Amino acid sequence: EALEMEEAKGGENDLIALQNIFGRSEEFMGAAKQQEMTRWGALMAFMIIKENKEAFQKLSKALGEGKSVAECAAIIESS
Repeated sequence: EALEMEEAKGGENDLIALQNIFGRSEEFMGAAKQQEMTRWGALMAFMIIKENKEAFQKLSKALGEGKSVAECAAIIESS
């Protein structure tokens, strides 16, 4: 979303799901560490998608068409 529209408005549900995952962790890492890990993960995802934009677009199209996981993997591997 940020790459295509230059800002990301969604993601609130994703952050809630991530918070639930952190909450189930056996070891509490603290709010600052959770925020740091969340930011790091978002940055890494952004960089991977940015560096592989063509493959990402092909994958998005394939998922939208209901392709299987094997078909999607083949699309990524051929990009």
